Amino acid sequence: MSTALSRERAILIALAALACGAVMVVLILSSDLEDAQTPWVIAGPAVGWSWVATGLYAWRQRPESRTGLLMVLFGFAWFLAALHFAPTRGLYSLSEVTGGLWGGVFLQLVMSFPSGRLRPGLDRALVVAGYLLFTIGSVPAMFFAGPHDLGCDDCPANVLLIDRNHDLTRIALGFETVLYAALWIAVLVRLVARWRHAEPLERLQLTPVYVCGMVAFLLVTVGTAGVGGAVWWVAAAATALLPFAFLAGLLRSHVARLDAELLARLDELRASRARLVEAGDTERRRLERNLHDGAQARLVGVLLLLGHTRRKVDADPADREVPELLDRAFAELKTSLAELRELAAGIHPSVLTDQGLEPALRALADRCPVPVTLAADAGEARLPAPVEIAAYFVVAEALANVAKYAQASEATIAVQRSNGRVTVEVTDDGIGGADAAQGSGLRGLSDRVAALDGTLSVDSPAGGGTRLHAEIPVGA
Repeated sequence: MSTALSRERAILIALAALACGAVMVVLILSSDLEDAQTPWVIAGPAVGWSWVATGLYAWRQRPESRTGLLMVLFGFAWFLAALHFAPTRGLYSLSEVTGGLWGGVFLQLVMSFPSGRLRPGLDRALVVAGYLLFTIGSVPAMFFAGPHDLGCDDCPANVLLIDRNHDLTRIALGFETVLYAALWIAVLVRLVARWRHAEPLERLQLTPVYVCGMVAFLLVTVGTAGVGGAVWWVAAAATALLPFAFLAGLLRSHVARLDAELLARLDELRASRARLVEAGDTERRRLERNLHDGAQARLVGVLLLLGHTRRKVDADPADREVPELLDRAFAELKTSLAELRELAAGIHPSVLTDQGLEPALRALADRCPVPVTLAADAGEARLPAPVEIAAYFVVAEALANVAKYAQASEATIAVQRSNGRVTVEVTDDGIGGADAAQGSGLRGLSDRVAALDGTLSVDSPAGGGTRLHAEIPVGA
């Protein structure tokens, strides 16, 4: 089930929260209970609305986290507490159970922050214990407690009352308080341990949530012990401010994640630049070596041969060896010219400049010793020159690897242009096992494609052939 929140769903949830808040105000104003005071008319709905509003915002901003959803659920669980002001025994008794549901949601929020997903084991056990304690934890006392024992002289008697017994009520309420305290200590120990093992950036997001959450939990625990109504007011105020602590933690989480991604990209950029510089130096040395050992040596030989011919002509213009020497010089010049053209083609093929990507790829496919099928649909308009060059060398490197290492019987080139991107894919049926991280050629291609904001991936399981996939924005 997707946790993404559409605009329509957000509006419906907001309207439902407004309606629940209005019902809460009506129940409070129409109640004859002594604790139905004017501040509750303001504070009661305000707490629920603050949780729903911040929860919707967090849900929209961080849909991958369930924290926003839980914050919204907390707001509606808070509205259930308004049943305390209902005039009938049944609804009032129900409020003694459902009115504490928000405590269970709150505990789940704290324990699962920032992902909103509980870890199996101890975390789930603590949350389940919290749900039970916050809801049915007061049920044993209700069997023996009258309105006064539950702190509400004007409230109707609960429907679970069997026989009023002050001593048993005190024992049941005391045991409930002990359970609250034990749960608070267990949660505190668990959160402190998690905080200590967290990374520094993660601590930034956990600190406001853990501190505010445990303070609010402590106030609720103290209020349950029957210290006084003032504590409940402080607890309500702390609860109203809690969603902003969760929101601050989520925003810190988002910033921390962006910082980590930025640092990772900077590291990759530095490594990519270093590889590009190294590749450029390597390529210059290769060109120098090829020129020195190939065309340059031939041209020097031609120069010496022409000098020898000139001396022959000066000594005897009718020497029969002169035409033969000239023919040898012409042959050497043609060979040197062919080598220079081949070398230039390795730098930038002329067919790519003159005719475009598809003819250049077809020429690559024709020269490959492995049968190659070409399916190119790059559109009628020429691609930008940097994109064509990058796509060409992706295919050239892939076919070179097919010929050298793949032991393939056939290969396929597929080029498609759509949605402002050109996709290049080269597949073969060879032995697989290619690793982009190990091969300097594939790593250089990845850098070349990344320089155009594109991506390159290699899928090459052992024995399953190789699939090289590149995507480059056409507007790069």
